[in-house]
Amino acid sequence: MVQERQPKFDFDLIADIYDLWYESAEGAMYDRMEKKAVSRFLPRNAQGMKLLEIGCGTGHWRRFFSENGFEVRGVDISEHMIERARSKNVANALFQIADGQSLPFGDGSFDVVAAIATLEFVANTETVVQEMARCTRKPRGRLLIGTLNSLARFNRERQQDLESLYAKARLFSPKRMKQLLDPYGQTNIITAAFIPRRRSLLPLSPLIDIIGRLLRLPYGAFVVTEVRL
Repeated sequence: MVQERQPKFDFDLIADIYDLWYESAEGAMYDRMEKKAVSRFLPRNAQGMKLLEIGCGTGHWRRFFSENGFEVRGVDISEHMIERARSKNVANALFQIADGQSLPFGDGSFDVVAAIATLEFVANTETVVQEMARCTRKPRGRLLIGTLNSLARFNRERQQDLESLYAKARLFSPKRMKQLLDPYGQTNIITAAFIPRRRSLLPLSPLIDIIGRLLRLPYGAFVVTEVRL
């Protein structure tokens, strides 16, 4: 059987406007909370460590990873997304067109392999995860995966817009992520981005996010999973 290798959404169509979300007050707050959650799983000293980001898009996360000391290689199946990423001229970051279902790298080539808001939009999730694990150094390498939480009301509302990229997305719950990733190693999962929908309450997001994580509520908009191989 020949596997369908096309993405679930053509990101070439939105490459030029993709970063606008992060310029809004709401988008900037989600970005802040998501990066705070991902930071909890990064090595304390990543200087010289190699990180591969699957589905890097316009390279939005590349500066975050680079500033944390990683040598970043980003791949995406979208040519226009890669063009946008290259135009940002980020230090210690290279970008290339590649399919996450068949990565052009040798076994154990990277210390960390990350996928941020990527698995939701690929045709074959299991194949991508297998390729990510193959390219990760063993032992002591790690996978780092951020996904949109299917239990979050905000994400479910996004999917109701049939013209948006989210309409075709496959969202994941924390439980589903654990089931998917447990076979590869020790998993650690947190749910974050507990952000109120009322704009007037947006400044309270950091406090609400802390409370949500302390209570281990499963409804934050963002799920971060670390897998230690």
